[in-house]
Amino acid sequence: MSATKLRTVVDDLMKDFNQLFDDKQLQKSQVAHWIIMFGNRLLSQHIAKRDSGAFLSIYSGIPIETSQSSNNPNLVKDRKHFLLPTCIFDYDQDGGVEYISYYVEDDQPTCPPPFTRQTFTRTTPGEVQRLYMSPYEKPSPTNPYWYRASQYIYLVGIECVNPKNIEVGIYSTLKPITDPTIDLDQDFNFPEELLIILKRQVLDLGRFVMLMPEERVNDGIDTEGVKQVPTGKITSVNDLDEQTVQNK
Repeated sequence: MSATKLRTVVDDLMKDFNQLFDDKQLQKSQVAHWIIMFGNRLLSQHIAKRDSGAFLSIYSGIPIETSQSSNNPNLVKDRKHFLLPTCIFDYDQDGGVEYISYYVEDDQPTCPPPFTRQTFTRTTPGEVQRLYMSPYEKPSPTNPYWYRASQYIYLVGIECVNPKNIEVGIYSTLKPITDPTIDLDQDFNFPEELLIILKRQVLDLGRFVMLMPEERVNDGIDTEGVKQVPTGKITSVNDLDEQTVQNK
């Protein structure tokens, strides 16, 4: 995990861009957006290739909700669920969720033995019916399941207990530049060893954008001899088309 501030990365790239294109106007917010955009791709590949908790985010005390009415799409009446606290990487089989567990604050005399923590198993909406047909897989308070529908996580098997909160471990994406809580002076949650690759990819994109001829701008002026957009290879095809190793 990087201890570098996001502002440090932005200022470093701004200095390079100003040296290359001193006659162009470039905002820090634009550079920060490029950093986050490429950063998410590199970070998703980094997490998938490693069995590490360096970028695992644990959220506790997330309330379990039950909607009194359905609201299309995805919100279904009378089904226990919670909302993902933030955007996560879309790995295969919902690998962006590392685990989900819940706590029972009070003993439930009508349910299986009391316990304080229980981990959920992932499933899909289409698989739930089949699970109830097997005595070994049947959802219950001691064998609960979860499935995802967009930002909703539905919980199956805890209908006869009344847990109030859950704990979830997730692999979250970098906050977008439009997030009101983002701060350039906060630590940049990104692998330190990948900063050089991130910088190169942002520089490549910036070079392509900044070399776009002004004659290509649709300003209503009819000109001849329009320059061509640079056609040289900016970024390695292998870098952008790299296959993510599935580790989640």
